[in-house]
Amino acid sequence: MGIKNTFSAYFVKSIIKLCFVGLLILMLNIWFVLGGINNHLLIPANEPIKKAENIQSEIVNADYIDFNIIPSELDYAIFNKQTNEMIRSNMSSRNNEKAKEAFRNSSKDERSSFIRYDSKNEAILIYYNLKVQFANVELRKVFPNPGVWLSILSILTYCIYIVWNIRSFSRVIIQENQKLINVARKIEEKDLNIEFPQVRFNEYKDVMGAMESLSEALVKSIQKEIEVTNSKAEQISYLIHDIKIPLTVIKGNTELLEMMITDDMKENFSDIMDSVQQIERYIQEVIDINLNNKQINTDKEEVAINDFLYKLEAEVKSLSNNIVVEDFTENGTRIFIDVNLLIRAINNVVLNGIERTPQDKKVQLSVRQDKDFIQFIISDQGPGFSKEALKKGSELFYTENDGRTNNSHYGLGLTFTEKVIKQHNGRIRLSNNADHSGEVLVELPVLKLEPEKELIDRS
Repeated sequence: MGIKNTFSAYFVKSIIKLCFVGLLILMLNIWFVLGGINNHLLIPANEPIKKAENIQSEIVNADYIDFNIIPSELDYAIFNKQTNEMIRSNMSSRNNEKAKEAFRNSSKDERSSFIRYDSKNEAILIYYNLKVQFANVELRKVFPNPGVWLSILSILTYCIYIVWNIRSFSRVIIQENQKLINVARKIEEKDLNIEFPQVRFNEYKDVMGAMESLSEALVKSIQKEIEVTNSKAEQISYLIHDIKIPLTVIKGNTELLEMMITDDMKENFSDIMDSVQQIERYIQEVIDINLNNKQINTDKEEVAINDFLYKLEAEVKSLSNNIVVEDFTENGTRIFIDVNLLIRAINNVVLNGIERTPQDKKVQLSVRQDKDFIQFIISDQGPGFSKEALKKGSELFYTENDGRTNNSHYGLGLTFTEKVIKQHNGRIRLSNNADHSGEVLVELPVLKLEPEKELIDRS
């Protein structure tokens, strides 16, 4: 794989580039200064002192200073010693003020930037500082310190390069990360047609390889799941067919025998027919659940929650006398539901609660309402759901085999209920309450009323 394709190698290369560009800018600065001096565009830092020393003797031995002997590279101011007035200067106004102050005060601090030569009647102050300057007087006035401007320009150029280099570096990293993110998202969505792009760094290649292995495992898992689902569907189809045939025979013969029995035996035959009908309901639930994931046919209508609860209470109390129904909903609330299908779905949950509750205790059905939802809370008084049941309670044919119920339970009710609730844009949740008993929450959306209609209902 090689170290040259690693992330650390790319980072080191970027650092080397930054150092190289910084060194290149420094060399260009030196080249510009040396070239400027050689071509008389710039004067060295000590050049004013040398030029001043060359004219010192002529000034000192003269009565008056001849400004024509002063080199053009020098910045100077000439003063009359008798009147203390400045009579000639080629410096900027700022430096003129400094020169006047230096002329009046002979202290070392005030004259630190000037060389003073005195003739008999006049004095000259030659300005100097140990820095490179432009040879042209006008340029020297506009840019008194070209070194500072050159440094600012160099630093600005280097900063621009650093920003550009960082953006380029981050762009590469973001592009590589995005490749991993796109693949991870497709794996999360269980997309089986994943294309694995080439990545730049060895570290990313290792991650991409791991994702590719994960994708292969996902494909095998999905294929196995499809095979298991198809096998289950096929077995259930055979089971339903095999059960229906003898069940039809039993039902037909029972109906014939019922016509010939005495009154004393009618109760026994009624129990037989009830059992046959229970088996038929289980078969119908398997059909309704629809193993091919098709929607259950619904006939939804807009109904008042109070009318629905009246029918629901009558149905659940027909299941057992040990049921307490509490209504905390508001008058005028309406929901959009298939009444019969939803009653059947909630009955399945209530029936499960009855099976788990001892005969001397009661199952509680509380119906509550908030702004957006109606909540049906079914609480039993049994030992509560196991951890496995909380995860798998609504799976097809799942049952708890830990003695929680004395009745036969085929794991169909909650699966059917969940499918119905989802088709009503609701949700179902299994949990254990504070008493560690089982509790099932069925939540359905409230139908939003138009403002005008809401006012009419309230009036």
